[in-house]
Amino acid sequence: MLDHKKIDYKNRKIYQNKVLIKIIYNNYYKNIKKYIYIADKKKILELGSGGGNIKKVIKECITSDQFKNKNINRIENIYKINFKKKSISNIILIDVFHHLQFPSLALQEIHRVLIKNGRVIMVEPAMGFIPRIIYKIFHYEPNGFNLKIKWNNIPKKIPSSNQYFAAQSMPWRAFFLRELNLKSKYKIKFIKPFSDFAFLLSGGYSYKAFYPKFLHSFIKLIDKILTSISIKIFSARMLIVLEKK
Repeated sequence: MLDHKKIDYKNRKIYQNKVLIKIIYNNYYKNIKKYIYIADKKKILELGSGGGNIKKVIKECITSDQFKNKNINRIENIYKINFKKKSISNIILIDVFHHLQFPSLALQEIHRVLIKNGRVIMVEPAMGFIPRIIYKIFHYEPNGFNLKIKWNNIPKKIPSSNQYFAAQSMPWRAFFLRELNLKSKYKIKFIKPFSDFAFLLSGGYSYKAFYPKFLHSFIKLIDKILTSISIKIFSARMLIVLEKK
């Protein structure tokens, strides 16, 4: 079984030493910031913050993870969030949803702490035809297309924070293919799948970069063109915004 803590530590170290990853994730943070729901005296919380790097762009964001480090404000379990009811305006998840073995339990708990019209803002893998093949061949996590997901399954007890689960296609299946019934709790405010060869060719957290930093802007331009051609073929990432009803 994969060790979540070891993977988390490895990824934090890679982030600190890989310039392209910093640029790419800073762009994710900037895109997320555009969709923040502004509410006075209400908190913005990121779950699964890793190195807590989002603070460089969204300074007021409370960072949290299952493991403590200097940039993490709180230890939190997404299945049991230690905040009061209706005390959070926005919850941010980056590469977290596809690790949720019990997505309905997580969304139920997020719903509890969000204010009315509060938002869940996510950046997750997308499964366009070409990126799906790349993920399957080169990434250690399964894409999970053949996984029979019991979307509404609620466990009898809160899962332990050290349990590791991954299915990269879950966000695509849940929100783009609409396999997950959000019922009366949320409305999908925005879904934006986009080509992201800037990320794929960076090698991510697993490989050395396949292009130098100075080509990043050019590859982003190519990504923009590919996104306009076909999201079903080229999408590697997706921005998802849910709004609490």
